[in-house]
Amino acid sequence: MKKILILTLVLLMTIMGTASASKSKFKDPNYSFGTIMNVYLAECVYTPKANPGHDLQEDSNPTGRALNALRTAMAKKNKNLIVPPDEPTRARTDLHLVVHTLATYTYWKEPWFEEVYENKKITEKGKDGRERTITIPVKRVIQHPGQWITNAYAEVEFTLKDRSTGRTVYNCIDTRERQDAGYDGMLNRICADFVNDLK
Repeated sequence: MKKILILTLVLLMTIMGTASASKSKFKDPNYSFGTIMNVYLAECVYTPKANPGHDLQEDSNPTGRALNALRTAMAKKNKNLIVPPDEPTRARTDLHLVVHTLATYTYWKEPWFEEVYENKKITEKGKDGRERTITIPVKRVIQHPGQWITNAYAEVEFTLKDRSTGRTVYNCIDTRERQDAGYDGMLNRICADFVNDLK
């Protein structure tokens, strides 16, 4: 059973490409997030982190792209993002949004061999004349040609402060990476996860 599970995970990783994610989060357990309907955008900045060894192709408008994804995610949950010059009077919280990374990195991968397991069905006829079918994993070696690989990176930090006290009630740094030509899907999921936390 363990071998089947491991083989399934290997196949899924091969199909989906490589991906990683990490999240650092603080959420005040005594704050009533479920009542937040309006959030005021107090700050939206791009502060790229140093990436030694990678020549990243950074997005030309990372804050605009992040704001569009956030607006969409909030609208799906019937919440409002109030953006200056609109007044923050309807909002209980200030959002400080920092985009740390929104970029891709493309590199050449030399030809390589990969071992994969595929299920093969075998049908046998028993002594009683009945046919029985069993499925067994069969190892196959695939030769991949050299190719250009693109990895996408996204890291966004959300900080919510209570407007009346100035106290930080929420902070989350969401970092994701996957083998993909773009980062929009990751950015949309990051923003959706943030909005889902407002409950």
